[in-house]
Amino acid sequence: KKVWNWVSYLEEERMPAAPLKLFREYQSFPQGRNGFKVGMKLEGLDPEHPSRFCVLTVAEVQGYRMRLHFDGYPGCYDFWVNADSSDIHPVGWCEKTSHKLLPPKGFKEGEFNWTSYLKNCKAQAAPKSLFKTLGTPVTPSGFRLGMKLEAVDKKNPSLMCVATITDMVDNRLLVHFDNWDESYDYWCEASSPYIRPVGYCQESGTPLTTPPGYKDPKAFTWEKYLEETNSQAAPARAFKLRPAHGFQVNMKLEAVDRRNPILIRVATIVDKDDHRIKIHFDGWDRNYDFWVDADSPDVHPVGWCAKTGHALQVPLGAADRVGTVGQVCPTPGCHGIGHVKGPRYGTHYTLVGCPYSDVNLNRENLLQNRLSGERP
Repeated sequence: KKVWNWVSYLEEERMPAAPLKLFREYQSFPQGRNGFKVGMKLEGLDPEHPSRFCVLTVAEVQGYRMRLHFDGYPGCYDFWVNADSSDIHPVGWCEKTSHKLLPPKGFKEGEFNWTSYLKNCKAQAAPKSLFKTLGTPVTPSGFRLGMKLEAVDKKNPSLMCVATITDMVDNRLLVHFDNWDESYDYWCEASSPYIRPVGYCQESGTPLTTPPGYKDPKAFTWEKYLEETNSQAAPARAFKLRPAHGFQVNMKLEAVDRRNPILIRVATIVDKDDHRIKIHFDGWDRNYDFWVDADSPDVHPVGWCAKTGHALQVPLGAADRVGTVGQVCPTPGCHGIGHVKGPRYGTHYTLVGCPYSDVNLNRENLLQNRLSGERP
């Protein structure tokens, strides 16, 4: 049986590969190799609580990607990043930049110290040279901590809400929604289409969602609110809106499988809007399609896996299952890799554990909130 390859597949399908020029630098072919090794420790953002920096350990390395583990917490909270992710930093970064570092579970406030922790764990700090650095200080000009703006709630993208800049690192801003909890926070660049200056909604006739609990939402005006909160609006000149992405329907690419992020699959763009693309995994049912930001670090050009040494899951039905071990999951097309309870489990054999089964397809996050112990 002949081996699947992109070149003949694109010919058969008569569809184009998404051109390289459409990808951001960090989505495209990396310059260097992934120098991170299992066991190295570092600091980084918690994807579920984006305002918090935590103590992390490299748990697995796959090509240019790695799975990170929160020290002291169960493996079900592990998550994957690329080696050049902006969300990770060397040991000591928080202290140097006056950010609060959340210690591993079991440490009390103020008693964590990297030097003794590394010694006690007999662990190595990931060398500074492995982290992506932006040559010059590139703090977005015009923005200051505490400034107000209007921003899209990414979890409910039809809403534009009252928001505040609560952190700035390199070329990124942390957007926080006033009176909402931090799980809605996100990082973005000054050119992001999700953030707009104060007054944008009024000018464009878009409804503005006021902060929950605001005493008289009907009578909300920015002028009054800025005074009440003793804050400033971010200046309009600070927003550098970038042009819409150039991805088109039917273009093919390689994308991380959101339900099972250990895998990268052959994918096709089936829909798009100004800021997002809808990903379809070739050969899979349309139920599994999902929207993703066009600038997500989890979408890559054709050939990315081959170039970075990462396995690529070929389209369903394109290749016979090669040497499946023992039992196989009953879900069509699923090879029993991954688990709905997160990366701690490498495999599953039942529909209950399968990230693709009908039982699990529409269930939102099953995990308890790592920090509060309650389900989110």
